[in-house]
Amino acid sequence: MKGKIWDISSLEELNLAVKEVLEGIRQGTSPGHAAVLALSGDLGAGKTTFTQYLAKELGVSEAITSPTFVILKKYPLPNDHQFKHLVHIDAYRLETPEELLVLNLKTEFLDEGNLVVVEWAEKVATILPAHTTTLQFTLDGARRTLSSQR
Repeated sequence: MKGKIWDISSLEELNLAVKEVLEGIRQGTSPGHAAVLALSGDLGAGKTTFTQYLAKELGVSEAITSPTFVILKKYPLPNDHQFKHLVHIDAYRLETPEELLVLNLKTEFLDEGNLVVVEWAEKVATILPAHTTTLQFTLDGARRTLSSQR
């Protein structure tokens, strides 16, 4: 999945990208740690919408909103055979990466049953695990692109 670029012009195309990313994460996850997705991009570029579609694909039935004020929300994934929880983090309001450490984040990163999604990941990049997959969201007029790196 490294180096993959998706042109997103509809919600259907976004949903297809979500499925591809999830499949890549499932295949690339190593035992002993969580799968981590770092989402970066401008405000309105699609990070939260991507996370909503990802949660839906994983069987989360409740509404997903960015945890901008609570920073972290954890959702059980009862229908998934690989992941047990979706951990959704929004780092938008953080001043330093160390602010996340009070949330016992190291434990979340070590739990192989977790799929951790971090919005505004560029703000906390120094504390993300080496095995993190980065997704860059770009908005150029009406054109949206999503690109992956590992």
